[in-house]
Amino acid sequence: IAQTQNLAKKDGQFSWFHIIVVSLSLLLTLSAWQYSKQQVDTRTKLRFETARDRALALISDRMNKYEDALWAGVAAVDSHGGDISYPDWRNFAQNLRIERRYPGINGIGVIHFQSNETLETYLKDQQRFRPDFRVFPEHNHSILMPITYIEPVDINAAAVGLDVAHETNRRQAALAA
Repeated sequence: IAQTQNLAKKDGQFSWFHIIVVSLSLLLTLSAWQYSKQQVDTRTKLRFETARDRALALISDRMNKYEDALWAGVAAVDSHGGDISYPDWRNFAQNLRIERRYPGINGIGVIHFQSNETLETYLKDQQRFRPDFRVFPEHNHSILMPITYIEPVDINAAAVGLDVAHETNRRQAALAA
């Protein structure tokens, strides 16, 4: 019996030792896991921020190229005394090669501001090169802002003659531009 109590006492002493070892091992494991998790989170955050910054730089670069294309259009119109004919615009836009040089731009065009008083003369002038040219849709605003020229015309044919003044957001954007 004394020997059994002695073994039980030894077992009890060993179990405290084991509990301490297991507890310290668990604490060390949890600490290592937390440190590793923080390292992974930090690396992931840095990769994300690097990718984000790169994406923003690429977007900014692309937007600058698109802005350059628009300013080139302004310069082309300006070089013709503030108005450009359809053949001259078409020549400019084809030489700009937006499909290849500016992927993402669906088209580049010219909007002419007109009033109800100038509309008839404007239509006759446009119909010299394009007999089916018309301004649409009808509205009650005092100004008209039809898309007069747009290239490439094949994918944008439905936009030719569209009066952007009929819609509040488009009208405000055109006036702000």
